[in-house]
Amino acid sequence: MSTTDDLVALRQVAGGRVYAMGAVPANPTYPYLVIGYAPAAPVVRDLAGGGDPERRFTVQHFDRTIHGVEDHAARSFATFDGREVDGNVCWQETATPAYRDADDNGVLSIVHTYRY
Repeated sequence: MSTTDDLVALRQVAGGRVYAMGAVPANPTYPYLVIGYAPAAPVVRDLAGGGDPERRFTVQHFDRTIHGVEDHAARSFATFDGREVDGNVCWQETATPAYRDADDNGVLSIVHTYRY
């Protein structure tokens, strides 16, 4: 299993349709979430140029109602923030307010970024 698969499995415990980045069906049923692992370059490097990468992932929440998208965003926060993920404490780095995409029939989204 990949890191993304592990994160998806962890979030599925809180309920809802959760997909790995790139695995969303062509016509998904709302609400649903998309999780993508996105490690970043090390903040601190040793003299040889190596270092531990920042482990980061995003959770995108999609629904047609504000209540649904906010509910799933709250569930994600409760699942990940302050919890142990892969042996480290995870914390929410950023969160967007709800955004309505006029080009996608008014679907609402909230995006969280977490680090651990």
